[in-house]
Amino acid sequence: MGEGELDSLDPNTSIDQTTALVEYADFVEYFKKIVKFSLLDEQADQILDAALEDKSHQEYIKKFIKDIHVSTLFVQYSANRDEEPEQGGGDEEKDAPQFIIFNEVHFTNTKMASIVFFKKNVVIEADKSLKSQIHVVPFSDGSPFETLHSLISKYVSPYFKSYIRQVGRAERDGDKVAISVEKKMAELEMGLLHLQQNIDIPEISLVVHPQVGAVIKECADKGYKAKVADFGDLVENSTFLNQLQNGVNRWIKEIQKVTKLERDPSSGTAVQEISFWLNLEHALHRIQEKRESLEVTLTLEILKHGKRFHATVSFDTDTGLKNALDTVNDYNPLMKDFPINDLLSAIELDRITAAVKLIFSHLRKLRNTKYPIQRALRLMEAISRDLLAQLLKVLGTRRLMHIPHEEFEKVMNQCFNVFLTWDDEFEKLLCMMRDRMKKKRDESTGKSAWRAAPSHKRLQSRMEAMRKFRHQHEQLLNVISRVLRPANQNKDEPLQPTDIMDPSDTSAIEEVNMAYENVKEVDCLEMSPEGEESWEAAVARYEERIDRVESRITAHLRDQLGTAKNANEMFRIFSRFNALFVRPHIRGAIREYQTQLIQHVKDDIDRLHEQFKVGYHASHSYRECQDKDTPPVSGSVIWIRQINRQLTTYMKHVEDVLGKGWENYIEGQKL
Repeated sequence: MGEGELDSLDPNTSIDQTTALVEYADFVEYFKKIVKFSLLDEQADQILDAALEDKSHQEYIKKFIKDIHVSTLFVQYSANRDEEPEQGGGDEEKDAPQFIIFNEVHFTNTKMASIVFFKKNVVIEADKSLKSQIHVVPFSDGSPFETLHSLISKYVSPYFKSYIRQVGRAERDGDKVAISVEKKMAELEMGLLHLQQNIDIPEISLVVHPQVGAVIKECADKGYKAKVADFGDLVENSTFLNQLQNGVNRWIKEIQKVTKLERDPSSGTAVQEISFWLNLEHALHRIQEKRESLEVTLTLEILKHGKRFHATVSFDTDTGLKNALDTVNDYNPLMKDFPINDLLSAIELDRITAAVKLIFSHLRKLRNTKYPIQRALRLMEAISRDLLAQLLKVLGTRRLMHIPHEEFEKVMNQCFNVFLTWDDEFEKLLCMMRDRMKKKRDESTGKSAWRAAPSHKRLQSRMEAMRKFRHQHEQLLNVISRVLRPANQNKDEPLQPTDIMDPSDTSAIEEVNMAYENVKEVDCLEMSPEGEESWEAAVARYEERIDRVESRITAHLRDQLGTAKNANEMFRIFSRFNALFVRPHIRGAIREYQTQLIQHVKDDIDRLHEQFKVGYHASHSYRECQDKDTPPVSGSVIWIRQINRQLTTYMKHVEDVLGKGWENYIEGQKL
C-alpha cells in the first residue's frame, strides 16, 4: 500500500494493514468511463475533467476508496440543454453545466441527473476488479417519484420475483418471508405511484388590507374582538372602501382557482380521480376556515356598512365555495376508503379477482350520491386501465407461450375468472345505476351514454386468441404423433423414426415445434399496435410452416384412404386422423371420401330404419327367438337393444368421418 494511503482510516478499524488499496488514478479512470457512458453527453467530458481537478471532489473520491465509514460516492450532473437559451448572462452562469461530487446521496432539483456508486466491501482493493466491488445506480433527471417508481417497478421488483420463482422459495411451505417482501415491494411501488400521480390543489392566499390587520391586532392586544366601530371614520372613506372592494374581488378570483378546478376523468388513473376529490375537499375546508376568519368577515362587514352591497351580497355566490363543498361532501363517501390499493398491490391472479369484487362492491355507494353517470363510467374505464396494467405486471414473469400446456391452462382459467368477474359485476352495477336514473325520472341519458370501453378487453381478446392458438397447436402435435405411429403400435410406446410410415414425415414433429418457436419469441402480451402486428405476423409465420406439414399429412392420409379395401378400413383410418379435420387444408383434401362414407352410413341407417318400421314380429330375430322358446317380451327387448347398438356404431362412424361436434355440420344435421 502506498505511503499515506490509510491516513483517513479509523485507527480502530479491523482492516488488514497489508491490504492494497486501488490507486486513485485507476479508480478515476473507471469512474470517468461509467459517468460518460451513463450520461452520453458530448459536453460532459471537459466539464467532468474540470470537476475532477477540484480538491474537495478529489477528497470525496479518496474517502470513498479507503474510508470504511464512507460507503457511497454520489455524482450529480446538470446540463440544462433544454432550458431557455435566451436568458441573460447572469442566468447562463447560474445554469451552466456542472458536475458535483459528494459522499452522501441527496436531492438537489429536478434538473439534475445523478449516479450513485456504492461499495460492496468497506474499502476498494487493488487485487480485485473494480466492477466486482462496486454497484452503480443511475438516476435520471425529472420527477424523483417517477424515477424511483420506474426503478422499483421495472428493475428491482421483476428481478426479485424472477429470482424467487427460479429458486422456488415462494413454493416452500413455511417460508413466508419471500412472499411478505414481495407484498411490501408492491406496496412501496403503489405508494410511489400515488405520489407521482397526486394532483396538487393550488394553495390560495387571501391577502388582508394592512389597516384591517392592524386594527384587529390592536384590539386583540387590548383583549377584545375587533368590530366595525373600531375603524372610526375609515368606514366612510371611499378610498379605503375601494381598496377593500378590490381586495375582495381578488379573493373571489383566488377562491375560484380551487372551486372551479376540474379534471378530465377520461384520462389518467383511478387513483388520480380519487385523490383529486379527496384533496379538493381538504383544500375547500381550508378555504372555508379562511372565509370564516375574523379578517375576512370584518372586511365584508365594513363594505356592507359602507353600502358596497355588490361586493358583499354576491361574495359567497361568486366564489362558488358553498356549491363546491356540497359537491365534495356528496361525492366523497364514494371516494373515501376506495379499495383501489387492493388491486394495485395484488401480486396473484386470485387476489386480483378478489380486488375486482371488492371494488365493485364499494361502487354500489354510487346509489346514494349524485356522482354523474358519465363520470362514473369514465372512473370504471380508469379502473379497467389499472386492471390491465396489474394483469400485465403479474403475467409479465410467466412467459405464457413457454410454460407447459397444463400450467398455461391453469393461468388462463385464473385470468378468465378475472374477466368473468368484471363482466358480471359491471352488469350488476349498470342495472343499479339505471334504476337510480329511473327513480329520478331522468330520461335524458340515452343508450349510447351507458357505453364504456374497458381497456382490459384488448388483453382478454388477445388471451382468447392465445388460448385458441395453443389448444390447436397442442392438438395438432398430439394427433401428428399418433398419426405417424403404426396402427399396431401401443400409444404409450415412444415414437421411433423408423416407425414412421413415410420417410418424408420424419421431421414433421420437429417442423411443428420449429413453427411454434416463431410465436414463442414475440411478446404475446404487448398491447400496442406494434405488438398486435408482431403477434399476427408470428401466427402467420407459424401457419406458413404448418401448411407444409399439413400437405405431407394430407398426402399420407389420401394414400391410405386410396388403398383401403373396404368401408370399415376407411372408418378406422378416419378415426386416427379426425382430430385434424378442424384444419381447413386437411378437411378440404378428404372431402370426397367424407361424402362417400357419410352416404354409406346414411344407407346403413336407412336399412336399419326400415327394419324398425317392419317391427319385431316380422323380423328374423322373432323367428330365432321362437325356435329358442324365448318369451316374446324378452325377444322384443333384445331386438330393440340390437338396433340401438347398431345405431350407436353408425353414429361412431359419423364421428370418425366428421370429427367431434359432427352434429354441427350440415351432413350431421341431416342424419
